[in-house]
Amino acid sequence: MSVFREQTFKYDGDTLSFIPSLALLKRIKSRGINNVVMANKCIHGGVDIEDLAAVHCEVVRSAGGDITEEVSYAFLTGGNQDEIVSFQQAYISSVLPSVDFGKKPVAQKSQGKPKRKAKKKTTT
Repeated sequence: MSVFREQTFKYDGDTLSFIPSLALLKRIKSRGINNVVMANKCIHGGVDIEDLAAVHCEVVRSAGGDITEEVSYAFLTGGNQDEIVSFQQAYISSVLPSVDFGKKPVAQKSQGKPKRKAKKKTTT
């Protein structure tokens, strides 16, 4: 069973798809980028745009595209916001496979002991 699921994202009006791999994550890591930290910054904010451009470039290449880091940087600084979010979600799901943007978590019912009422203290 593979941990990695096929991811799709929009770029330049097209829908690209790729299957994340350990090799892809290692190529990104070899650039000095911590994938987990970058994914968390994509979720919470504070992304270094130059690093994200390098990630975008590697992901587009992994999806079969021909791109340079300069083009990735231009896309991220002036591109379509929906496409940028689509890319970030695909990247986050690649790094953190447990994150699923399509499903809402379902609350689980408690299986523990039922709570007892507190006894009133009486003073005599």
